[in-house]
Amino acid sequence: MKIFHKLLPMATGYFGVSSALYDFDGLVVIYGPAGGAWHINIEDEPRWYRGPATVVGAGLLEMDVILGNEDKFINNIAKVATERNRRFVALAGTPISEIIGTDLKGFARTLEARTELPVFMVPTAGSEPYPEGASKAFLALARKFMGDPVPKRPHSLNVLGAIHLSTGKQGHIEPLLATLRLAGYSLCSVFSASLPGQTDPILAVREAPSAACNLVVSTSGLALAEYLYATYQTPYVVGMPVGRRGVADVLALLAQRPVRAAEQSEPSAPFRHGLVIGEPVLSYGVKHCLCQDFGLPEVDVVSVTPSEALFRDVPGCLGRLAVRGPRDVETDAEQDIADRMNDPAVDVIVADPCYQALLTRDVRFIPLPHIAMSARFHWDMPYEYAAGKGYAYFSGALSGTANP
Repeated sequence: MKIFHKLLPMATGYFGVSSALYDFDGLVVIYGPAGGAWHINIEDEPRWYRGPATVVGAGLLEMDVILGNEDKFINNIAKVATERNRRFVALAGTPISEIIGTDLKGFARTLEARTELPVFMVPTAGSEPYPEGASKAFLALARKFMGDPVPKRPHSLNVLGAIHLSTGKQGHIEPLLATLRLAGYSLCSVFSASLPGQTDPILAVREAPSAACNLVVSTSGLALAEYLYATYQTPYVVGMPVGRRGVADVLALLAQRPVRAAEQSEPSAPFRHGLVIGEPVLSYGVKHCLCQDFGLPEVDVVSVTPSEALFRDVPGCLGRLAVRGPRDVETDAEQDIADRMNDPAVDVIVADPCYQALLTRDVRFIPLPHIAMSARFHWDMPYEYAAGKGYAYFSGALSGTANP
């Protein structure tokens, strides 16, 4: 059992489904009790306020669960999906559907026949980490809408795994997209964010197989990258380019050029030992930046979601911007993280502001919100990480010229 005294529990599987599918004009149905989607929309989905509801709950009452009332559920979802002109319906499982053995695949077939809309289920149980739920959602979306192999468009990319629970507001990923365009790449699709001028997000999903390469920016995009390679022979690179050296190395990997050997640069900040806590791909991107751009001799990573898939040796991966160090760990246990943060050797920490509650000493703390941890609490906090803006943010925070 995980016990949290000062931290918030991390978002789980169906939160990841909501985050992954939010921008694709569908209707995500959380099969749970009345109010089941409320905590997603109010706390973990700050975009909910900008338009019509994309995530709704099944609204199950106790007697619905005990006696079964499938017609009511199917009728309500069919009505909402058609009235709101949704492009598809996705059914996400919860602990309730797992316990009572709900046939969500059967519901999907019935709803598809009744509404004539594409309907699919995402096999979440509510207990898995949110990247697993997002991964399953991306795979279900791809299998529903992607067609036969098509010719590749030269110098084109998909960006995979850009879900708000990992990467925050879309504005924080924009410097990366701008950098890719400046390097001569056209963007076929971003999973999951809307592109400027994009009026049909489902068309972007259908066109994704035409990309020449994929860039995976969080672990939520790894399963989709592997699927696209297996189905359409699209290779991929894994890494969030944080700072100047991160950009140079990711662009080299995408172009299948040799990456410049890591070098120990002269420290430009008075710190010797950093600690980065958060989503694995972004955290290793920050580690790369702190070591290569600012010369920190040692930086450790605490991955608070599963990271093993990031280091698997699999076909199609052209390279990754992640090097696992001897002190890097994977844990979301509060006491373990507190012990690492209060290690006297660590003199600078990069993490969501919620983790400051675990500190028992003075240390330089650089905020990097992780929405899956802190929800809307730090949604509007000024921070950056991607490309050149990330370099400027960390430069100011390390030198003390900015006050994060």
